[in-house]
Amino acid sequence: MVRRVGFLTALFVLIVALAACGTGGPAGQSPQGQAQPTPTPTPEPQPVTLTIWHGWQPEALTAVEGLMRAYEAQHPNVHIDLVHVPDMANRVISAIPGGEKVDILAFGMDWVGRLADKGLIVPVSDHGVTRDFMRNTYIGPAADAMIYKGKVWGFPEAVECVSWIYNKALVGAQDIPKTTDELLAKARDWNAAHPGQFFFVYPAQNDPYFSAPWWYGAGAYFVKEDGAVGLESEAGLRAAQFIAQLPPLMPQPVDYVAATALFKEGKAAIIQNGPWFIPELQALGMNYGLALMPEFGATGRRAAPFVSGKALMITPNCERPDVAIDLLKYFTSADAQIALAKANRAIPTNKAAVASADVQAMPDVAHFAAQAALGVPLPTTPYMSGLWEPVTAALEALWAGQAPEQVLQEAQAQALKNVAALR
Repeated sequence: MVRRVGFLTALFVLIVALAACGTGGPAGQSPQGQAQPTPTPTPEPQPVTLTIWHGWQPEALTAVEGLMRAYEAQHPNVHIDLVHVPDMANRVISAIPGGEKVDILAFGMDWVGRLADKGLIVPVSDHGVTRDFMRNTYIGPAADAMIYKGKVWGFPEAVECVSWIYNKALVGAQDIPKTTDELLAKARDWNAAHPGQFFFVYPAQNDPYFSAPWWYGAGAYFVKEDGAVGLESEAGLRAAQFIAQLPPLMPQPVDYVAATALFKEGKAAIIQNGPWFIPELQALGMNYGLALMPEFGATGRRAAPFVSGKALMITPNCERPDVAIDLLKYFTSADAQIALAKANRAIPTNKAAVASADVQAMPDVAHFAAQAALGVPLPTTPYMSGLWEPVTAALEALWAGQAPEQVLQEAQAQALKNVAALR
């Protein structure tokens, strides 16, 4: 064993000596005695300016600017130019094809289809943003609103939708209906016991946006991406028959102004409205509660409100879409969305933000985020513009007592005619 150890020691010394001889000279020189090449320094990142056209109001812009400046501090080569554009819908039509310096649009997510079809935005899925990423990162309706014709077109910033708000001086959480059948029954009983007051109000007479939860909860739909219209169907009939039972239970007429006035005056127990209405109630000092919309009795599905909101999209004029995507991922990250929720009461789209303790500590924000997760995206297809008129007419006809079957037949025919004109 001693002789074997001595042999291994000698072998190691020999290897080290041969290795030293093989260097051909002092450390730092090649075998020919030449100096080793100096490593090429990593080039400094090239300056990038991203111009964002937006419609953020001054009271919301402060928090947005703070996030943008924080990103600049982390990326010294990037400068973000925020430009408020009041009439963006008309401006982008000429500005972007004309080559104007517009890299990112902060705009309504329901515009995705129209902007995409006109070539005014580019799909971020062409730059590695997958549908799986969207659906894993953002609440379902917000992620789906960004997907059009199989591609991802942007990042959802904030959402809004209608839900139920109730006056705690009139009803408690235990009084809130769990189904539409229960809603009708409780409204009849409550109205009878409280003359001149109403259990439930919303702009039911002529507002498709506010009435959408019943259509989609019944399994119907307004229009799909390919232009298919879903009013005249078994599901559509279920929705229409439910809506036709509401007129005796609500004031006449009942539009947005009438419904909100009744609720603020303490003459309505429950209202269907959105987060934009909350500041008015807080100004009144009302003790209000929030409740998720009920299940549609015939289907067992939750009433599904339209989910709309703001999105950030990249234009074809952007020379650095990679940097723009990195910025928008940061801006819609959990930390950024928590900051916007705290500062602006914005309803987050990021799942991790919604689940965070910070957001859950804000009951109004947390509630509308939960309601939005149960909704459906307001259709982003340009064909949706052909549905507002026939659905409005259908609601007015139902309110006037016309037969649901005839109402749906006429609405379907007019909607198909409108869609055909848009093709």
